[in-house]
Amino acid sequence: MDEGGANATLFLDTMAKPRHGTLNQDEDGNWLFYPGKSTSGLTLPYLTANCQSLMDTGQLFRGHAKFRNVYDACNQLSLCTTVLRHVLAHGLSPLIPPTSLKSHNSMTPSDKAIWNSAYDEEYDGLVSLPTWEVVAEAEFKQLSKGKRASPTMAIANIKYDAFNKPKRVKYRLVILGNFDHHTWSKEDTAAPVLSQLELRLLTSLAVYHK
Repeated sequence: MDEGGANATLFLDTMAKPRHGTLNQDEDGNWLFYPGKSTSGLTLPYLTANCQSLMDTGQLFRGHAKFRNVYDACNQLSLCTTVLRHVLAHGLSPLIPPTSLKSHNSMTPSDKAIWNSAYDEEYDGLVSLPTWEVVAEAEFKQLSKGKRASPTMAIANIKYDAFNKPKRVKYRLVILGNFDHHTWSKEDTAAPVLSQLELRLLTSLAVYHK
């Protein structure tokens, strides 16, 4: 490292947005991060021991990384830790998926905990993408005057392994498109595809011209 420090991008969990700056050490060997052209540094205790961990968790980046890349990396890391949190079906009884979230209240404590975890897995995964944004009740009422938010439905399912044994429980939050107030034409919803005649013609031309 030269005397001017090393360029780095810092995005700690306590920070509202990433910051470009430099990393340097003081006379006592403490690591400090100087954002922008600031002369006052942010002390990073135990950076030597936690450097790799900060990089693995998307809080520290080498050089002045683009903020979009920083956000994308953090979202991907959050997605990996959330979506890959499979909920096992071991101990579930009976093997009947709930028809609604209200039915969780009539379950045994162990079954309720399993299905609650499955719902949290799906919900946290969608939030980490992010798929939607949370609005206040006043904002929602204001939207309902001109635009309407599409409702969602929670669908529960039990996945089985190759030996037809229950493997994991899964929730899916889906948008109810049938409640969409827009009037879509056939041209708006149809996807253009090749006919069999066109496909054969293109294939024969490709073979003919090698």
